[in-house]
Amino acid sequence: MKKKKAAITAYIIMILCMVGFLAMLVYGTLYGRNSASTADFTMSDAATLGLAAWAIPMWISSLLLMKALRLRGTLHEKQNKMLIAFPAMVCSGFLIFYIIVLGMMLFG
Repeated sequence: MKKKKAAITAYIIMILCMVGFLAMLVYGTLYGRNSASTADFTMSDAATLGLAAWAIPMWISSLLLMKALRLRGTLHEKQNKMLIAFPAMVCSGFLIFYIIVLGMMLFG
């Protein structure tokens, strides 16, 4: 019972942090200053980098929650797994974006 509560609490904290990064990204995109120089690091860049770095802890939290809830293989449990893993997939998209950008910087 304690593991289940701990996993749920950790997952909720991770989701709240991710929503904060997304809010920062939206705010930085809408109201942030435009950088004329490519060397400027804007709030949107910081939020995107934060979401990319948040992918691995988000996956760990999602997998621990799935393990604590003991989700198996029925259709409803597979749907629950997809819903639990969705925020981690969103963060993974930002991580893949930064890996591509890094590759372009190194080899381009």
